[in-house]
Parts: sequence; C-alpha cells; structure tokens
Amino acid sequence: MKKYAVFALGLVFVSALSAQLPSGAQAPDFTATDLNGQTWNLYDLLASDKIVVLEVSATWCPPCWAYHNSGAMQDLYAAHGPQGDNRLQVLFVEGDPNTNVDCLHGLPGCNGYSPGSYVQGVTYPIFDNSAIADSFQITYFPSVLIICPNKKVYEVNPVGPEALWEAAQQCPVAAGSNNAGIFQYDPGTSLHEICGTANLAPSFNLVNLGDIHLLSATIELQWENSTVQILEWYGNLPQYGEAPITLDNWPVSGSGTLKAQITSVNNGGDDDYSNNVKINHFSLAPEFNSQQVILKIRTDNYALETYWELRDDAGNVLDHGGNENVGPNGGNVIFDLTPGVGTYPNNALIKDTLTLPAAGCYSLHFVDAYGDGMCCNFGNGYYKLYNIDNPVIPIMTGDEFGAYDNRGFGSQSVTAVQETTDKSGLEMYPNPASDQLFLQWDMPESVPVQGVVYNALGQSIFNFYPEKTGSEHHSAILSLQNWPPGMYWLHLQIGKENVVRKFTVQR
Repeated sequence: MKKYAVFALGLVFVSALSAQLPSGAQAPDFTATDLNGQTWNLYDLLASDKIVVLEVSATWCPPCWAYHNSGAMQDLYAAHGPQGDNRLQVLFVEGDPNTNVDCLHGLPGCNGYSPGSYVQGVTYPIFDNSAIADSFQITYFPSVLIICPNKKVYEVNPVGPEALWEAAQQCPVAAGSNNAGIFQYDPGTSLHEICGTANLAPSFNLVNLGDIHLLSATIELQWENSTVQILEWYGNLPQYGEAPITLDNWPVSGSGTLKAQITSVNNGGDDDYSNNVKINHFSLAPEFNSQQVILKIRTDNYALETYWELRDDAGNVLDHGGNENVGPNGGNVIFDLTPGVGTYPNNALIKDTLTLPAAGCYSLHFVDAYGDGMCCNFGNGYYKLYNIDNPVIPIMTGDEFGAYDNRGFGSQSVTAVQETTDKSGLEMYPNPASDQLFLQWDMPESVPVQGVVYNALGQSIFNFYPEKTGSEHHSAILSLQNWPPGMYWLHLQIGKENVVRKFTVQR
C-alpha cells in the first residue's frame, strides 16, 4: 500500500478556543462558489444521495501540501466522483481567511506562503472560503470530513483513497421505497476468539433508507444458522430516521458464526438487501500451558507506528510496549507521530516474557498508527506468542491487520516444563553441553529427517540433515564450540512428527 502521509510533521492548529463538530453531528449547510465560478450547495448534493468528502486545508500548512501531493483525494474523486461510479463528491476548502487565491495557485501574488499550486492536476471543486471552515468549527489543518446524505458529519484521518472510500461506505444512502439497513453495528466484543464464555449483545442503528415511512421491521439473530432471537420492531421513521436496537445477551463458547439480519420491512420485502445482514465469525481462543507467555515482535520499517497492550478479562492493562504516543486508540493517527516512550527500532526483533497473574482469559491488542499493519509492503513485521517451554512453534501470530488487531487467548495454571513426546525415542546428551551434543533415535531409513536449532529469541541458527545409515538406528553430533552459552531448542522433524527438546550450552 502506498503511504499517503508525511510523518512527524505535526498538526497545524487554527484555534484553541473551539472544538471540531462531534462525530455524528448535523453538518451545517453552505452555498459557495468555487475557483471556476460554479456555485455549490451542500444540502443539494446530499439530497441527490451523494456522499460528500470535504477537505479543509491551508496553503502554508506542510502536512496539507504533503497530503495534496499524495494524490489521495484526486484518486478518490476519479474512482467515485462523476467520472467514476458517481457515488460521492469531493470538495476542497482553503480555510485560512488571511490568504488569497494566488496562494492556491502558488503564484507570486500570494500574501502568505504557498509551496506550490493546489490547483494543478485537480479536477474536483476548490473553494477559497474560510466561512465554511468556521461553520464546521475546524481547529486544525488538514481536516477531512465525510458528510453522509442524512446530513451527519464524521471526521476521518487524512489517509489513502481506499481507506477514505471504506469510511464513506459507512454512510446510509437512500434507495427505493421499502428499505431499511443496519448501521454502526457492534457485535458486543472486539475479540473474535472466544475464551471461556462470551456474552454477546449485538447493537446497531436501524435506519430507514426508503422514501416511505418505516413502520415495522423484523430482526433475527442466529448462531450457527439456528435462530436464537426474533425481534419485532414497531415505530415511525421518516427517510434517514434512526432507531437504536439492542438484541438479547447471547452467551457463546467455542467457534461459530453470529448473524444479525433484517428479514422483513413494513411486513414485506426490502428493496435493497445489501445492508440488511451483519456476520461475525468466532473461533476458539488458543490456550497457553502456563502463566508465562513469550511475545516476539519483528518491527517493520516504521516501528514508531507500533503499540500493544496485554489486558485481563476485565479490560485492565497488565503490560504494554511500543510507542506510547500511538497509544491504544492510535489507529490511523498519522500526524504529530513522534517517537515516544517505548518506541522500538526499525526492523528489530524484540522478545518479552508476559507474566499473567492467574489462569484465565486474556487479550492482546496491537495498534498500527498508519493503519496498514506490520507487514508486508514496508517490511516483514509480525508478532508471535509462544508457550514458555517452546519458543519454536508459535501458538498465535499476527502481521497483516490494518489499524488494530485484538486477539483473545487463555492461560492454564502453571505446569512443569513439557517437551513433546515422540515414537522415535530421541536421546540427547549431555545436557547441559559444552563442546558437543549427541543425538540418537530409531526410525525407518525411508523417513525424512530435518533438524533446526533455535536460540532463546526464537531465531533459527543451525540447520542439519542427518546422513542415512542403512539401518533404523540414527545419530547426529552437533559441534557447539562457537555457540554462546545459553538456552537452545532443538526442533527435529522426523517424517510427520515434530519433536522439540530443550538443551543448555555451558562453558
């Protein structure tokens, strides 16, 4: 994915005396003339069922210029504006009252500062109108707002065209006569791995998208294709009217699929079923065999974007790491992103031992500030969790996850260190070892064998393929003379078996 932002530039604040309109507030109407002399009215655009993406910037603002040069807005407009599928309209507003039109063109007559032309190569309307910025209570540049046809406004971060379009599609758009949809859906948990029992209480806004009043709707909740609740809703919603819906608490354990759907509208069918169904897939949470878990992190080229938290079942933070300037809610925060406390180096391997206070259910929460995860276009980053006695085979992994990755897992009571058992009767001696490590096992000669040794960080440091002996008795000798003292894990793959043994090198 192309990075559409410039990092560590900082937000440019307009005023500390006011605050931007809250998310979900009604957008103020405006009528304004663009640089080409065409007059636009916001509410007229919304009445034509257009989604409006409004960027408010200032010509002298370095992040604004960087975002302009990314081409994100132009790419969005080309794909979904009048020359694309015609589902939205992009509007650009220069919101500083102290600059003139020459600043937008990057001309010498600019009475402030402009690094270049904001007009060249742009086909969407541009306005030099600070009154629009004031009406939306803009407090910093650039600000990007999505205004839905129901006149509600939502602020989003200045991101790429794909992310902008994904956000814009959350807008309800009217179509047909009998039409209702599910919006702002919450299944009742951010975790999709079930540890123990999860009590789900799905909630959403029922929105009327038809041109006649919505008087009734039937809503059904299913678990694994079996109906667990049918809710009959009655009311009187005009077009774009909303009603909050909360379904019954439904306890689930283990894997399965949860489906919430509108099955009838005004005692009949729906003219558009595309927004009638929400589906969530849940799996059984992995379980670790002790109250200590090894966390390994490989950062990408932008390690300052990474932050994580370990939480207990009540949501209390037990441990954390990474850039505290990102924090737990930092997904898609791309401005003023500076290295804070805990920031990791780029392309580094970090190993941490997480100590859990008791057996039970926990969750790991990873945040990527830009919203493109830790892999794979800007480095091959990842995180992996291992049992304390086997840092070779991970129990849980994550890398490509967008802005957030929330994972549930369980922990058993503390147990003795366990190594895998096998049918080969593998013998390994001496342990601890100093110069050599001897291996012996029995297995038919036709069975392929591969050995890998990992250090305490889980890094593969040695690979070997034992020679065939012409019998069922096999052996191998590992020379340890140049190996640093410490703990190591031998992973021997014998046919379809994976045998793990721990050993120590001492001097």
